[in-house]
Amino acid sequence: LGDFGGNAIKVVDLTKVTGVHPAFHAGMAARETGQYGLWMKGDPSIWITGLADGVVLDRDKLGMNGRALYQADFYLPPEGEYLPSIAVLAMEPLPPGQVKPNSFYRFGITKNIFCYFSYVITEEETARIFQQDKAFIPKIPRPGWHRFAIVFEGVSKIRCYIDGHEPAFSPVEESSLRRLQVGIMLAEKDTTYEAYADNLSIQWTDEDVPIPDSPYAHTWSGGSSLPLQIANPTPVPVIQTATNASLPIEWLDPETAWQRAQQTNTPILVYFYAPRVKAAMTLDSIFQTDPAAQSFLKKYILVKFDVNQYHGGHLAKIYRIFKLPTIIIIDSQNNELARAIFSNVDTWQSFSSKFGVN
Repeated sequence: LGDFGGNAIKVVDLTKVTGVHPAFHAGMAARETGQYGLWMKGDPSIWITGLADGVVLDRDKLGMNGRALYQADFYLPPEGEYLPSIAVLAMEPLPPGQVKPNSFYRFGITKNIFCYFSYVITEEETARIFQQDKAFIPKIPRPGWHRFAIVFEGVSKIRCYIDGHEPAFSPVEESSLRRLQVGIMLAEKDTTYEAYADNLSIQWTDEDVPIPDSPYAHTWSGGSSLPLQIANPTPVPVIQTATNASLPIEWLDPETAWQRAQQTNTPILVYFYAPRVKAAMTLDSIFQTDPAAQSFLKKYILVKFDVNQYHGGHLAKIYRIFKLPTIIIIDSQNNELARAIFSNVDTWQSFSSKFGVN
């Protein structure tokens, strides 16, 4: 889309970007941005630039209850600095040799004023749909990285989210475009600046299951995003015990966990999960309420990874995690000592027996 000569968009080493706020590299961004990302230039002389991924998804594969998430992460600078006019796209596939899509859905920020959703036919002068929300912009925490997502639900519904938070115009009923690529766009007519993007991807399922959380949801006021819930979630039972204990469990960040393991020669319990997966929710309930499970956890240094996120997914590949939730135990030299997969029919007794623990 637009300029590919390096003047407006190029791949850069994000770890070497300078002159930005520390939030560009710090906290969750240190793990959830890859080493390489996209640099884009907002420039009125160029106006529009962008990039499309080659993967094409047919919305008809979603059936009545499935979901598809078209997403990209963008860095938003501190308050007082100009917001980049960026957007995530769900666009009709580009024919060979063509650099502009014939039609697309777009969700993003423009004119440093509002976020918006549009449905555009390139040859038409005005957008067929243009929805905006000015009140949403001040709610977005800045500076920091944020996940912009267009979510297709079933046959015709489209939702828009930034870190799981939904602007006033969402959802939109629109079913015209069916086969779609994911892309990003920067369209700037007024000023010049640099913008950064990462994690351009599509995730989809034909089942009525949750959409993955944004790793940046915790940065919003209140500490969490609005939930992207399944339509009819199955209640997860609270595991009752004689005392119904509920003790705090200290899940450490990976760097602290590894350092502590080295210092104390204590094994690490690594918990691979995904939010709102029924079996993982049941296991979490067991950890919170079962004294035998809590005694087991106290033997280890604890760390957990959401496999739907960049860092967790990367580690899941390294440790060959194929089902969720899975727990592995490694020693301070990174040697695997044991692993077990928790199923929906497991109790703590049956699950712990997979580790050889009574």
